Amino acid sequence: MSYPEVTLYSLTTCAYCNAIKKMLATLDIPHQFIDADLLEGAERQELIEQLRVINPQCSFPTTRIGEKTVIGFKVQEIKEAIGIRTEVDDLHDLLKKINEPKGYFFNRDNERTFDLLRGLMTNKDRYGYMACPCRLASGERRSDEDIICPCIYREPDVKEFGSCFCALYVSADWNSGRIAPKEVPERRPASDAHSGSSED
Repeated sequence: MSYPEVTLYSLTTCAYCNAIKKMLATLDIPHQFIDADLLEGAERQELIEQLRVINPQCSFPTTRIGEKTVIGFKVQEIKEAIGIRTEVDDLHDLLKKINEPKGYFFNRDNERTFDLLRGLMTNKDRYGYMACPCRLASGERRSDEDIICPCIYREPDVKEFGSCFCALYVSADWNSGRIAPKEVPERRPASDAHSGSSED
């Protein structure tokens, strides 16, 4: 498969830059990166002038993908610009198809949505089930039934606040801005949150 040309403007000290480098390497995407902080004098000035054309703020990371520029740590936007799909994209499409007819929509913040979906996948690999990525799972399915996504608290949370505790699932009104985002309190009893420990 052919990919567009990918150039990452980065700093060696930038955690977000390093995370994008790792992602591109893991996905085996041909790319080049330029660490601005390792350049000096005329080379650095030339890079800054080049960067300013595509990102006037000259901030890092900046990823150039073909003719598209992605500024900041936006993993999903970078993936979509390159034209690649991973397992999390399949999960997104499946859950969207299941939940939208029920009135539950993914957060309009695409990057946050995919971060949370990756958290669900991590918990699936870790525990064998998709425990809520915003809560501490015990590792025992019986103890965690209430927080297997979608958790039992989603319905009352979305009904009252327009979003679930993680803000993965929201109402149409929340996404449109007709409902102002608010902090959703934890409904899970503290005793349940710490059950299933090694002391049991």
